[in-house]
Amino acid sequence: MEKQVKQVLFSCTLNAIRSVIAEAIFNKIAPENWKSVSCGVIAGPPDGFTFAVMEEKGILLDLNRQPKLFADFNAGQIDYAVSLSIEAKHHVKKWNELVPHEHWHVKEPFSADENREVQLKHYRLIRDEISTNVIELIKRITNNT
Repeated sequence: MEKQVKQVLFSCTLNAIRSVIAEAIFNKIAPENWKSVSCGVIAGPPDGFTFAVMEEKGILLDLNRQPKLFADFNAGQIDYAVSLSIEAKHHVKKWNELVPHEHWHVKEPFSADENREVQLKHYRLIRDEISTNVIELIKRITNNT
């Protein structure tokens, strides 16, 4: 009998940067029978810097991906949730009794007055921080299953 796939939900404000990065990294290195999805409090536009820094790590994001919202999911579909913004944390808390969850304090990379290379540096730092957190999460969930 085949095991049911478990699902992690990564969420942030716009589903354009942090949650997208976390979802892609998790799915690249996910343990057997686990996958991830992501959503935002509101739907943001695709972010070119996110695509660029993920491609640097050999992870190609779908150029046609559409951001998802919390309304696209229910607690019964999610086995574990991670919020990456304060706004998303409040939405995840609504599932408090039903879905184990945690919050990662990951800053937004935005700074309008900086050039492309400085912006990319900020995005890389965020990508690498999220990657470290995802690896630690995988260790925890693998030990608990």
